[in-house]
Amino acid sequence: MLETLSTMSVVFGLVVVAGTVAWKLRLSRAPAPLPPGPKGLPVVGNIFDLPRSQPWLTYSKWAKEYGPIVHLHVPGQSLIIVNDVDYALDMLDKKGRQYSNRPKFIMGGEIVGWDQGPALIQFSKPWSEFRRILAQFLGSRAKVDASYSRIIRESTLELLREISQTPQDWSLHGRRFAASIVLKIAYGYKAGGNDDDLVTLVYRAMDQFSETPAPGAYAVDIFPFLRYLPEWFPGTGWKKQAAFYRETLETMLNRPYEMVRQQMSQGMTTRCVVSDLVDSFGDQELTPELQHTVKWVAAGIYSGGAETTAGVVETFFLAMTLHQDAQRKSQEELNEMLGQGVLPTLADRERLPYTEALILEVFRKYSIGTFGFPHVAVEDVVHDGYYIPKGSIVIANNWFGLQCTRVLIYRTLIFFRLFYHDDKIYANPDKFLPERFIACAARDKELDPRTITFGFGRR
Repeated sequence: MLETLSTMSVVFGLVVVAGTVAWKLRLSRAPAPLPPGPKGLPVVGNIFDLPRSQPWLTYSKWAKEYGPIVHLHVPGQSLIIVNDVDYALDMLDKKGRQYSNRPKFIMGGEIVGWDQGPALIQFSKPWSEFRRILAQFLGSRAKVDASYSRIIRESTLELLREISQTPQDWSLHGRRFAASIVLKIAYGYKAGGNDDDLVTLVYRAMDQFSETPAPGAYAVDIFPFLRYLPEWFPGTGWKKQAAFYRETLETMLNRPYEMVRQQMSQGMTTRCVVSDLVDSFGDQELTPELQHTVKWVAAGIYSGGAETTAGVVETFFLAMTLHQDAQRKSQEELNEMLGQGVLPTLADRERLPYTEALILEVFRKYSIGTFGFPHVAVEDVVHDGYYIPKGSIVIANNWFGLQCTRVLIYRTLIFFRLFYHDDKIYANPDKFLPERFIACAARDKELDPRTITFGFGRR
């Protein structure tokens, strides 16, 4: 065993040194300098600078020190942290094809299996197919209103009943509410109580997934050859963890799908995304490849939608306890426009400008998305005089943008200059002001925070 450990140590050292030499040679031919960033150590670079918790705070600290775009290097990999909305919009939206790929996460992607689905799959024909199908069901507000407004209304009424009966469990009710909507849309499944099996499965899978994509979370993502180490080798406890996570993912993909297929065979199914997709194939044989696509499309809807919606609901409740004057003003608008005790629908949104602005201000002040999902540069890029190497992981720090201040709008052009708590994006950023999103003669309404909070780019 000692001989094996010695051999592995030598191999490890050779791999790291070889990667460092290759990196230095590549930089010697670079057309421009790298963005500034923390000075790393020889050979291992910035591996010890990577934050283990609350990375958005560390990224924002670096922004104050190094500027709006920051570079870090770990063996074989560049990390680009974007702390500037203008940079993010230009790089990830306007020039999105240059950053259209996802990182190859060894742990969460290749080992656990999330790289087969819409979130982590590489830019490819299967990804385009996922995007096409998801747009078919969720591509616009009009489609959502027409197809799912009844589901949303019924789930909302159920949420209100639960909160009135057991208000102390409001957070659990919010999580069940979020899962019930997306499970109904994806599988036609009506969720039971807070301990419903599928609801529990959704959140267990998403909790596990959220642990895997952070840069530096697992050594195997930085040194991929570690995946070939035996389980008895010191420091490979992540292998058992990965096996457990993979089992959860496979259950999440297969259990609700097989439930719908069984109901369809018995003529008992409720119309949903899975049944509509299967029916769309007609007499075509449902090959393993087609089943794979259907499973991942449905899982992409409910796994991503449940966690995000639950976060929004919980954040809104907490925000209203802090800003009760704004809550009362919204309630007065609801009573005036709809009548006391009348539940608003999606069709009423345009009649409720203050309530709509209140929701946007919650998004801005208490963002649920602290940084966008990582992108990867598919080619060498020079942006604003900085060299972005092909294969660089690009992370947009949404939290930093939402915490900064005022936006200046001249016709249709928006100028952003982000420095921590400067007056650049939102006026008085520390104040809770829904009115900032209501245009009037004295001012234009400010930047919709959803431009930032849900990430940049087409992915």
